[in-house]
Amino acid sequence: MSDRRENSIEMNVNMLVMILFLGLALYEPVAGQSAADMAAYKQNQEACIKELNIAAADAAQLTADKEVANPSEAVKCYHSCLYKKMGLLSADSKPNNDMILKFAQLRFSSLSADKFRALLASCGGTKAATTCDFVYNFEKCVVKGAKA
Repeated sequence: MSDRRENSIEMNVNMLVMILFLGLALYEPVAGQSAADMAAYKQNQEACIKELNIAAADAAQLTADKEVANPSEAVKCYHSCLYKKMGLLSADSKPNNDMILKFAQLRFSSLSADKFRALLASCGGTKAATTCDFVYNFEKCVVKGAKA
């Protein structure tokens, strides 16, 4: 009876090790994808800052998710540029909520998906005359809500 019990324990340990190994193997591509997504996000931030000729002080505020006091038109268009490059806006400048949710979870990892969906719904109702103004106000609303 003792041998049977030892074999059972050994099988359970081996099974646990295999499950753990498989879990780690599956986790790595997800972690790698997140790192790749964040790298692309940072690269697109730099590209938009350069394209829009945004001053260094304002760029530092934008990349730290901080509000820029008295934003220029270029600063207001920064998020529109970034959203377009990241595929967060459709061709007709409508927010792609699934993609926005994906990247928001990278940026605001402590925020639950449900809370962020609620933010998307409330912030998405923002009205503005231009795409730059809409995305700027949308982003301000989301960041404020995420940090609340």
